[in-house]
Amino acid sequence: MNDMMMKVEVVSTEIIKPSCPTPLHLKSFNLSYLDQIAPPSQIALLLYYNNDNNNQITSEIDSSCTILKKSLAEALSKFYPLAGKVIDNRFVDCNDDGVDYFESKVSNCQLSQLIQLPNVQDLAKIFLPFDPFADSDEGNSTKVLSVQVNVFEDCGGIVIGLCISHKLADACSVITFINDWASIARAIATADHDQQIKGPLFEAQSLFPLKEFLTGFKPPTAPRIVAGDDVIVTKKFVFGSSKLAELKKKAKIDSEIDDVHEQLNYQPTRVQALSALIWRCFIDTDQAKNKGANPTEVYLALFAINLRARMIPPLPLNSFGNVTSVALPMVMSKEVAGNKKNDQQYYPYLVGKVRDSIKKIDGDYVRDLQTSNAFLDGMKSFSENGPSAETLILSFTSWCRFPIYEANFGWGKPIWVGSCTLPMKNAVYLMDTNSSGDGIEAWVSLSKEDMNEFERHPELVAVVS
Repeated sequence: MNDMMMKVEVVSTEIIKPSCPTPLHLKSFNLSYLDQIAPPSQIALLLYYNNDNNNQITSEIDSSCTILKKSLAEALSKFYPLAGKVIDNRFVDCNDDGVDYFESKVSNCQLSQLIQLPNVQDLAKIFLPFDPFADSDEGNSTKVLSVQVNVFEDCGGIVIGLCISHKLADACSVITFINDWASIARAIATADHDQQIKGPLFEAQSLFPLKEFLTGFKPPTAPRIVAGDDVIVTKKFVFGSSKLAELKKKAKIDSEIDDVHEQLNYQPTRVQALSALIWRCFIDTDQAKNKGANPTEVYLALFAINLRARMIPPLPLNSFGNVTSVALPMVMSKEVAGNKKNDQQYYPYLVGKVRDSIKKIDGDYVRDLQTSNAFLDGMKSFSENGPSAETLILSFTSWCRFPIYEANFGWGKPIWVGSCTLPMKNAVYLMDTNSSGDGIEAWVSLSKEDMNEFERHPELVAVVS
């Protein structure tokens, strides 16, 4: 298929308001302090659906779009902050203004062909309500939720594109919203009046209460990590379940844990094993590029960590808001050089760094977050000063094991879930390949120069499907 022939035309623009007005006592919704320090950016997600009944495309699509709008209005009554506006990095004015909703028609393209294109992530932005990474439109940074439903005329496929403000939601919250919206849509489509919708729990705001001194806080934003004059390249690497299993076996971790019995049973997850491999290839790429000239002294990997299951007692997955922190495994350049002398030790060493750093995010860590300002002080310092010139950061975000492939609006589960090209240097997004397998897609964004070396790394090539 010639992707230049594909045409996307917005045919409808509406404001979808909550189906029921928000009660007066809920009109002002305080942010948690984890919301306050979240970046003022957008989380973009695209869900791709096939239409398996090609004989009734027109009537089914019209019905589906009507159900999507009605169910969205009902979902907004439960997730009422999403229909409001963030004020002063302090609270949400739950004014029921509603969300932008667009419908577009896509012609000269089959959805099944589209998702096979190697540059699908570059094309994906046209299926979103706006460019979530554009700096020029400051108004978009204040939008809480926007939706675009893209209907493929030739096959009846549908792509649902969403942009949700990171100020109100982390990945887990985004998926909670989407799955509840989908459940409401299914109930409407099947006239199932007994369908039970859990809805969100707004507990984070009391567990991590607002801090007045953060109202003027400006977290690090994308421009700090966008590579000025560099050309940024985002590429997708797919890792099958068998290759990930091999990586886990290869990662015989030399852990910092003192308990010998626990060390023997100390195995990384597939995400940790893959992340350590990507980090290794990234470090090697940087060192090969520098060749002793202005060498990096410190390599940091930044992992966004979901705190819900790590709290005591654990929070339910439908706890809405930013309930995340970061793990920061670090390795010195001289440590890398020492471990490279024994190649069999090098990769397990990095896996151990990742695993140990993430393991420290436990119940005690969360209690410190709730009672101490140490983490906030570190965030403020980083926001004001940034990393040193000798420190190189690779950021990881994992959507793996989240039930995003359960989002069935009434016409089946998505055949693929993805995002769009990330204009950020040194960022990695991990997602499950589909609902049935244990493979992982890694979306890696590097400078063009670094990507040319990174994608040829023999350790990476050996495990890419």
